[in-house]
Formats: sequence, structure tokens, C-alpha cells
Amino acid sequence: MSRTPFRDTARAIADRMDYIAMSVGCDRVRSHSWWRNMVEYGAWNGPGAGRVGPPDPEAVIGIAKLFATTPEQVNAMIAADWYGVLPDRELSTRVMGLAPLIDMLNLSDYGLLHNLTLRLARPCEAVGDK
Repeated sequence: MSRTPFRDTARAIADRMDYIAMSVGCDRVRSHSWWRNMVEYGAWNGPGAGRVGPPDPEAVIGIAKLFATTPEQVNAMIAADWYGVLPDRELSTRVMGLAPLIDMLNLSDYGLLHNLTLRLARPCEAVGDK
């Protein structure tokens, strides 16, 4: 897992969305300037001598909506970025983002995703597969 999964996720979203759209996407629980500072500086290197403050608990649901994940995942990301608390297991930001979505799948769809993931992770075996 990255030591800054919250910032990493915000940066990935900022690549396809401007800061005003990010503010709207989280139901305005964070301002566009907060998102800009988060993406550009991170939690501990805010503009000037300051830092970007962590989201309050009331903001987590809106941020989860923007991040397309669960409030629990957002809380884990906040714990990592602002407090240096990482989960016991090493998981990438990508895996953390997909985990709650995978948990919502029915058993049949999970099997399909599992087989697809195994296929995509397998090295190309023939020249035509490249």
C-alpha cells in the first residue's frame, strides 16, 4: 500500500476532473481549493507553512462517493495519509479501491471476475496475444 493512498486517489481523479468538479462530486463536503491543496501538496505540505487538514467524519460519505469506494476505505486512506497508520497487510491503492466493489458482487459475478483477473495476469503465450 502506498503511504499516501488518499492523495494518490485524489491525484488520479484530478487527472480526469477539475477541482470544482471534484468538489461537486463529493457533494461539496470539501471545497475546490481544499482538493487543489490536497493534490498539489499532500496532507503535511500545505501552502505556506501550513498543512491540509484531514476531512471531518461528516465528509467521509461524500468523499467515498467521489472515490467510488466505501466510507471504511476512505477512513483507512485518511488514517494512512494524515496519521501514518497503515493496515496490517500491504495492499496497493488499486486493490484497496476495488476491494469493497468486489465484496458487493454475487458469487457468480465474483467467479467471472476471478477468472478474468487470472487470464489478464497471465503472461502472453502467443505472438498474437501481444
